[in-house]
Amino acid sequence: MVAAATILLLLAVSQCLSAAQITSLPGAPAVNFKQYSGYYTVGATKNHQLHYWFVESQNNPATDPVLVWLTGGPGCSGLSALLTEWGPFMVNPDGATLTANPYSWNKKASILTLEAPAGVGYSFATDGNIKTGDDQTASENWEALVAFFNQFPQYKTNDFYITGESYGGIYVPTLMQTILDRQNQFHINLKTNWSVPNLRNGFLV
Repeated sequence: MVAAATILLLLAVSQCLSAAQITSLPGAPAVNFKQYSGYYTVGATKNHQLHYWFVESQNNPATDPVLVWLTGGPGCSGLSALLTEWGPFMVNPDGATLTANPYSWNKKASILTLEAPAGVGYSFATDGNIKTGDDQTASENWEALVAFFNQFPQYKTNDFYITGESYGGIYVPTLMQTILDRQNQFHINLKTNWSVPNLRNGFLV
């Protein structure tokens, strides 16, 4: 009975990942890594849907670190950074096709781009209520990470880093603190140095 239940669980996870896997992109070159996109349901009333795009490492995803990227603004989509800065693809001048980025961060790490809070990018609220604050955003980002590691349990033991830019100067440390405060609820293998945040052009107050 236990074996049968385990098989059913593995099949369910496999079907979920198959549904989320990106198999092709318009005008994109062939790639040697897997990538996934979808939504994580978060919020006190489960009314927020946070969009993500996850690209596995091109090197060794089993042992390479996992990063989550949080673009700031506030209000800017994380896809802008993924497609114009550090991601595996860059948008060509024609605006319709993609080219490989030789300097992509996923050459050495797996990266989860999270569009947060709800109302940013493709993330939305099922009831139209996108009102939030820094503490709520940190809490919902933590919920998304829990959902991510449950979806991809093979990465639970990899070193994990939080990165961001702009208003990420608020998002990154508040999420770090939330993870540390809730390690007894769900352990995340967070690696960080408070004196050197993983930020680009960060907004700090």
